[in-house]
Amino acid sequence: MQLVFLGTGSGKPTPQRNVSSMALFRDGELFLFDCGESTQIQMAKSVLRPGALKAIFLTHFHGDHVNGLPGLVGSQTLNQRHEALDIVGPRGLKRWLKCLRELNILWPGFQVRSHEVTEPGIVFEHPEFHIESVALKHRIETWGYALVERDRPGRFDLEGARALGVPHGPMYGRLQRGEAVTLEDGRTVLPQDVLGPPRAGLKIVYCTDTSPCAGAIELARNADVLVHEATYPGGDERLAHERGHSTAADAARCALEAGAKKLVLTHISQKYVRPDIFLEHARAIFPNTVIAQDFFELEVKRRDD
Repeated sequence: MQLVFLGTGSGKPTPQRNVSSMALFRDGELFLFDCGESTQIQMAKSVLRPGALKAIFLTHFHGDHVNGLPGLVGSQTLNQRHEALDIVGPRGLKRWLKCLRELNILWPGFQVRSHEVTEPGIVFEHPEFHIESVALKHRIETWGYALVERDRPGRFDLEGARALGVPHGPMYGRLQRGEAVTLEDGRTVLPQDVLGPPRAGLKIVYCTDTSPCAGAIELARNADVLVHEATYPGGDERLAHERGHSTAADAARCALEAGAKKLVLTHISQKYVRPDIFLEHARAIFPNTVIAQDFFELEVKRRDD
């Protein structure tokens, strides 16, 4: 699994940082979290293939998180896309997309399936994972998202299978998929006879925009990677919280309390040019912290790889 940060700044784009967007690339499929202005240009400059896009998840309707969506969807039409595209976002998403269509700003040549988030819970299902959402604490309705992989079967015990008389071939695959097999002598071999304990999947969490809240901590519980906004470095908590934002120290406290394994800071105020001050504040609380720059790529390996 790979995370690619297409925009890591707040408020407005600058030559150094575009506004919010993060891509998650998994097994040939692309999922986008937020779609600020110029996201499609950032994608064109990156390693990503727009044709792999399966779904877009919008946290809230501030412009620096959504203004790039009409252009991105329009370009998908020009690129002869035919596959349906899922867009998930807060209440008002359907009305917003309808207005864009009526004004001829959005004219998709494919099906756009819109899903409004109205309560915490699972908002997107995939055969290998789901995406769940929790309300955050911002100036308008805002949702954080977590991609949670399903547990995978345990490791296949090749020697154990041989000892039980399972012949090399298709039966190995069936057992690894959780199916029982019957041998020529009539004996039945169950998956648990040759598989180790289930292997936990990954959990990736995206929290922006928000001031500190219980929802963010709960969503980030035991995350392998927590991507959290850090509009301000530290010492500016009062200003940050009044504006519905977090400091780097706030993000670090969230990661620590949630038991996350790695913290990535994003949504950095454009007035700060020294990323080290963000890291100083965050690492004093949560050492395993990095700060994202535009086009920063993070490879996330499964826990048993």
